[in-house]
Amino acid sequence: MSNIKPNLDTCKVSIDYPLSQLMRVARTPKECRILMLLWEHQGILTHEIGDKFGCKSNNHHNVTQGLNPRLIRMGWVISKYRAGQPSESWRWYLEPVHVALQKPIRKDLRRTIHKHMESANDE
Repeated sequence: MSNIKPNLDTCKVSIDYPLSQLMRVARTPKECRILMLLWEHQGILTHEIGDKFGCKSNNHHNVTQGLNPRLIRMGWVISKYRAGQPSESWRWYLEPVHVALQKPIRKDLRRTIHKHMESANDE
């Protein structure tokens, strides 16, 4: 599974838990592909998502904004950290929420986590 091809329907690939559980909240093939890439390539750089793995997009950030609230309710989050200078690519991770909260995540992501964890506890 490490050789993901751009035309591969990643939603239909046989995978193990817990990724298979996380894939259930993905609503589009692009969300599935992002989840698989991050699961298999923790710390992947933004430009590699498109250049190396063919997941073309103007802004992968938009995918995570829609996907993260659903993942957070399951105890996971897609987080991004600077890899160097502000103009350089960021490193992306799919990690448990409790791990992300221990790291220097962006304030807006921290707020999103708290908001959606509270709503998950209310359900």
